[in-house]
Amino acid sequence: MRYGIFFNPNAGDGDAEESAKKMREKFEKANHTADFLTAPDPEKAIEKIKASLDEYDGLVAIGGDGSLNIVGTAFVQAGKTLPLGIIPGGTVNNFAKRWHLPMDEEEAMDLIIAGHQRKVGIAACQDRQKAIISSFTFGSFSDISNEVRQSEKRKFGLIVYPLKAIKQIGKDTSYPVEIKAENYHEKLKVWFALATTTHSIGGREYVDSDYDKLHVSILHNMRLRKLFQLLRFIFTGRLKDSDAMTYLETDKLELNPLTDKTIYSRIDGDKGPALPLTVEFLDDYVPIFVPEKPENKN
Repeated sequence: MRYGIFFNPNAGDGDAEESAKKMREKFEKANHTADFLTAPDPEKAIEKIKASLDEYDGLVAIGGDGSLNIVGTAFVQAGKTLPLGIIPGGTVNNFAKRWHLPMDEEEAMDLIIAGHQRKVGIAACQDRQKAIISSFTFGSFSDISNEVRQSEKRKFGLIVYPLKAIKQIGKDTSYPVEIKAENYHEKLKVWFALATTTHSIGGREYVDSDYDKLHVSILHNMRLRKLFQLLRFIFTGRLKDSDAMTYLETDKLELNPLTDKTIYSRIDGDKGPALPLTVEFLDDYVPIFVPEKPENKN
């Protein structure tokens, strides 16, 4: 069998390329062949993967949710998928953690060689021109995330996000948006909206339901008196019984801005397209290599 190995050669200190070489050696020992798939930017990488889909029996992606998004975007644009092996290399690796994939490099590679697969859901927007592997957000907190500099993250760590978010409470930073979903249609002043393809975020479960749907949490009409509710959401992902919170489970989410301001999304940790957008859940869309254990069959 023949595999493609996708990685960003400019990421980190060359660790991704070293991992790719180890993965290729393991394939060769298992009597398979493998080629490296790299490109100078995400757009060229997407085109290269799309052009290669008929050449391979499977793909391996090295990196975090952002790298997986490049592969997923190639899949949804092409309307075709291949069995996908994941070697986690990001900061959070939410998608990999949800499906119980090993964080250890050697274990992740051995799992791919073992070959056990299951189909899992992802999402897409822009008429299936952009994939959503793990998370889709928009609103004030997403704007903050898009603007936080790498130097600030290195200096302050992840605490920089809630600190900047707290400064925005009480300011006119909510966006009026028309939101349509299954059995739901409202116009809300959205401070922050999060849609995930799984019931976890940051590698932690944040809702009790594990249905194969989009899990949508919307914070709206935020004020200073709701500060503690916001902090609960930031640090735990949970907002129970709050009049500032709307939670939905849906296969389709339509978002139409009711303002002239441009509302940008954030997808899998990177800046995404602006609203209006329709997000759709693609059930059982991608076959991935997973551990062969009973807990992964649900």
